[in-house]
Parts: sequence; structure tokens; C-alpha cells
Amino acid sequence: MTTYGIREFKSRVSEILRNLEKGEEVIITRRGKPCGKLTAVPPSGGEKPALAALREKYSSFPDLEFEELQATIKRVWKVRPLPGLETIW
Repeated sequence: MTTYGIREFKSRVSEILRNLEKGEEVIITRRGKPCGKLTAVPPSGGEKPALAALREKYSSFPDLEFEELQATIKRVWKVRPLPGLETIW
């Protein structure tokens, strides 16, 4: 666990964030006294498939109906409609 004063933390924030992603924990101090602790957020594990992967998967279905494609995308990505566009999805 590494300790940084506020001033040093502010000047090295990008480097510190990279170290957090690697699993390091950080203590932030103010006037030598700990005032905060930073840890990495665990990965969600439920990443959405890339659009390129979807295109590749369904490129062999040229006559796939729009409604079928729309239903497939909803199942895979759990699409939430944008405000005002609820009738489209």
C-alpha cells in the first residue's frame, strides 16, 4: 500500500490510477494524517459483446428480418430505449 500527500496525489493521478488498475491500494494523507483510501473496482464480468462480433456473427444471415435482428440485439445487449424513442424498440 502506497501513501501520497494530497499535492503529490494531484500531480501523479494518472500514474496512480494505472497502479490502482493493477491492484495497488493507495492511502491519501492531509498534513500527514490519512484522509482517504483508494482501491480498484473489481471487473463487472458481464461485458457486452463488441459490435464487430455481432456483425460477424450475423453477417451470414442476409435475409434476417429487422424484427428478428432487433429481438436478438435486445436479448444480447438488454437494450434500454432512449427517452422519446420507446415506440421504436
